[in-house]
Amino acid sequence: MISRSLRHVVLALIVFIWVVPFVALVTTSLRSETASKTSGFWKAFTPTELGHRFSTHDGDNQDAFVVMTGNIFERLNQGSESFPVTGDVKSIFFKGRVPDPDNPGETILLRKLVPPNEPMEVRDGEFVFDEFGNFTWTFPEASAPQPKNLDVFIDQDPVFGADAFVEVLFQDKNVPNALISSFIVTIPATIIPITIAAFAAYAFAWMSFPGRDWLFVIVVSLMVVPTQLAFLPVLQGFSGIASWATQLNAWLTDCELNDTCQVASKSFAGLWITHTAFGLPLAIYLLRNYIVGLPKELLQSARIDGANHLQIFTKIIVPLSVPALASFSIFQFLWVWNDLIVALYIGPNNAEDLVFPIRLQKQLGTFKDQLHLLNASAVISMIVPVIVFLSMQRYFIRGLLAGSVKGG
Repeated sequence: MISRSLRHVVLALIVFIWVVPFVALVTTSLRSETASKTSGFWKAFTPTELGHRFSTHDGDNQDAFVVMTGNIFERLNQGSESFPVTGDVKSIFFKGRVPDPDNPGETILLRKLVPPNEPMEVRDGEFVFDEFGNFTWTFPEASAPQPKNLDVFIDQDPVFGADAFVEVLFQDKNVPNALISSFIVTIPATIIPITIAAFAAYAFAWMSFPGRDWLFVIVVSLMVVPTQLAFLPVLQGFSGIASWATQLNAWLTDCELNDTCQVASKSFAGLWITHTAFGLPLAIYLLRNYIVGLPKELLQSARIDGANHLQIFTKIIVPLSVPALASFSIFQFLWVWNDLIVALYIGPNNAEDLVFPIRLQKQLGTFKDQLHLLNASAVISMIVPVIVFLSMQRYFIRGLLAGSVKGG
């Protein structure tokens, strides 16, 4: 009983650790810039006291009046359709010079928070407001004062909007470009290693050739090689290939006339090759363990019927290996989509071709303290992996378990 309760507690803790950051990102991205800067995401669902500045009236209104009426919320929401301000007015910050009670004929600077229904002197007139935002500005005689900006504190109702997503997706071209670049990198870098690994796994599982077991051990042992350790030889290799390609381009074409001979050493193709190389050992290991556990009688029957290895692979192995293929697809897609270090050193470095993780890193300096924009970009980067995982999750556990409990 204690063991089961402990498992439930640990599981709930893990879910809490994963869910809370996601909720924080989504919530902050749906809040206004003012709200995201002044309070934490946990206060987004309850009324929060926030400060705003409103003007008593428009500057082009020069009509003389004795009594002016208006509403603070209408003034704040004028010309703005997103994030409407609603709630209860708590106070207005008053700053101005008033007669000094201790020194007749002199004034002192007064700063105070004026509560609702308490009159205060504004531009020689009496200004009174209530908690619902209605205000009255009364003068002894008809006058046309200049608009007065006042700071009001409101116990503001929760409000959410998608303005941050609209800004990063449609007003900032860098985020859409980064999304396209990430798809250009991720889709081939997922399909290529799966295809190669599936053929290799079938060969290791059902084909006999000299040194098969030792070769499989070598492939599996490559999983322990740190990614960072391979950066130097990989970069040197790509630099050498780019130098050779530049010379070949200059020899075969007239690129020297318009100075286009240079072939970049960092490109999408380099990312495809690097991610394929880093992902193949795990892919071969998972798929081989799954394929070797398939019923041997199916393959023997196919061989008796005259099927060759290619026909067996395409018509029997691949359809039966969909769970294992989907499992590795999720692993590889998530790894490549969220990868920063490989894209940073191997991928293209021009602004239009940066992948999403690098773009997010650069937005820390671009958006600075605009948390709602940073979180909106982060949520956008998470949506695609979540969709991929949810669409293929039914194969995930089945494929991993089948590859781990069956062996040959």
